[in-house]
Amino acid sequence: MVLIPFLALLLLGCVIAFLDWRRGWYLAIVCGVLQDPVRKMTAGTPVVITMSIVLVYLFVLLSSHVTLRNALADLIRRFPPLYFAVSVFIVLLVVAAINGLITYGVAYWKAPALSFIIYMMPIPALLLGYAFFRRDDDFLPFIVFYSVLTSIALIGVYLEHEGMKWQALGLVAATQGSNIRMLPGIQLTMLSGFYRGPDILAWHAATLSMIGIAMAVRARLLRAAWPWMAATAWGVLACFLSGRRKALYMLLVFILIFVWRYARRLKLFQTVSFVTLGLVLLFVTHRLTTSERTDAYVRAAVTTQDELFTRLEGGLGETIEQSGFMGAGLGTATQGTQHFTERSYGWQEGGLGKLAIELGVPGVMAAALLLFLFVNYMLKITRAPDEPGTSQIIRCMLMAMLIANLANFIASAQAYSDPVLTLMTAFLGGCLLATAATESRLAAATAATAPAVSVPATA
Repeated sequence: MVLIPFLALLLLGCVIAFLDWRRGWYLAIVCGVLQDPVRKMTAGTPVVITMSIVLVYLFVLLSSHVTLRNALADLIRRFPPLYFAVSVFIVLLVVAAINGLITYGVAYWKAPALSFIIYMMPIPALLLGYAFFRRDDDFLPFIVFYSVLTSIALIGVYLEHEGMKWQALGLVAATQGSNIRMLPGIQLTMLSGFYRGPDILAWHAATLSMIGIAMAVRARLLRAAWPWMAATAWGVLACFLSGRRKALYMLLVFILIFVWRYARRLKLFQTVSFVTLGLVLLFVTHRLTTSERTDAYVRAAVTTQDELFTRLEGGLGETIEQSGFMGAGLGTATQGTQHFTERSYGWQEGGLGKLAIELGVPGVMAAALLLFLFVNYMLKITRAPDEPGTSQIIRCMLMAMLIANLANFIASAQAYSDPVLTLMTAFLGGCLLATAATESRLAAATAATAPAVSVPATA
């Protein structure tokens, strides 16, 4: 009977979100983590529970609508080309939604409607991140909170690996053999822990590891860095046990981007932390390799160059050939729409192929323009040194996390149909853009709190 307490938590989250949208966002993340084990422990594993976070998220948006409106105006003023690209993308989304209705038929309108909502959800979440981040001191407690929450949730991976039988563990609605992955010479059992699938687990484990790396480097002393090193090692272990190689490649992309953007700023104590962390991760990998129970997970992480290219290409060419210039419309490749229709159109797992079948070539081009502009702004933002209220290392961490998520989306877009992943990624993007406004916001706050100076009257 976990559903009733969870519904009570949802109600509490909505009330708190309505009263204080910042605290509400924290509770939305909690509900986003708990919704998966609750769904697995509820009779019939109803899909609607997976969207529980959206309910709290809506109350967060309702409570912060004035703040978000001001944030949008500020964002438009600072990043006008980005606003134009998003507007074009939204117009093409509407066209793709109409195309999806034509493909499925009006009777199956829920499929394109769900897909449209999933595509639109990140936009308010980006504004939320833009409003949430006023200075590093606002953002760091959230990072710590998420890291502690995820570290606890990842215990489910260990319990499942040890063979514990519990309804809250494993793949949701799993059938026999559905979590077995076959590779040349390797048979692998993918683990989900408390999350609803290995992809979701892998994303959270990789995100925890990325945060741990940056925060360990940020720490000035090893005694302050070791908890983050432990969190990183715990996340990397979960990445391996998930059986999803994309999580490890996501982590590799993060390290490359983070080092590239921040290497010149590394100080001696940060270098020591970085090297120590590398040794810790080597030790974890070595222990996995030398164990008969986990060696297969390390060997399964290796991929070929041809397979890597296939993943990144994502079936773009074949999709355009099959579905045409305008694609087949929204809902044809979005995870979850299969619950609203018996028809199946999409086979694409990669992000480029998914965009091509749902949005067509115009949508892919609009997404490419949006990506180009966003990356250009990220490069400018991370180039700036430490400023009042924001540090370069946090900006470099956020940029590296976003690029890692982009690489993960291109390799496998299906995981981003999960609202938690989508909202969190967009929120981090908004936080990064907000770092460009930190100095002016601090100045405005200082001016607002400064005591009024009376001017004596002159004769």
